[in-house]
Amino acid sequence: MRIALALFALAALAAPAAAQSLTGVGVEGNWGCRANIDGTRAGLLTIYAGSYGYASANYGSTASGSGTVEMASNGVTFLTGNLVSGAGITSAILAFDTEGKDVLQLYTTEKNVLTCRPRT
Repeated sequence: MRIALALFALAALAAPAAAQSLTGVGVEGNWGCRANIDGTRAGLLTIYAGSYGYASANYGSTASGSGTVEMASNGVTFLTGNLVSGAGITSAILAFDTEGKDVLQLYTTEKNVLTCRPRT
């Protein structure tokens, strides 16, 4: 009985930490992005620990650079940086494609402009 009680206590203590570590898990990492308008390569996006870096495939693009994000369980909100000021991108939502694979949809205030897939 003591062992069962001790295991229950350990599980109860670990539960809040496990729940907190899930925030942003699916969004963090490296993503290859394509433009929704014509399917061409748009750039590479890296999101990690509240910050991001974006390298546009278009030379001299004002969207290239870094900034900060607010992490959420289903995506991010872009707070500062070149994607916000140079491209008007405000948020990204984690979704699934028709094959059930992760995709990250990047939005301006008007529409979805980029679709990103994990780079492995």
